[in-house]
Amino acid sequence: MVNLIDRGGAVTTTTSTSAAERCRRARVVSEAAHSSAMEGLASSPEYRADAAAYVDGTIDFDELGRRTLGRYGLV
Repeated sequence: MVNLIDRGGAVTTTTSTSAAERCRRARVVSEAAHSSAMEGLASSPEYRADAAAYVDGTIDFDELGRRTLGRYGLV
């Protein structure tokens, strides 16, 4: 379920994420973290906060990608 919210001229979206979807997202984030760790990489606190927002449904996968790429100047 997606809700559009008008915040003073800026429209944002919020999603209602089911428990099953949050579980799936948490597994995907955990697997990505494990894969990175196996390569000797560590995630930043900023990425971990964004990943938690993705798991909670506050942001979607595309926004997680935009934030990650933007953090490193890749967009």
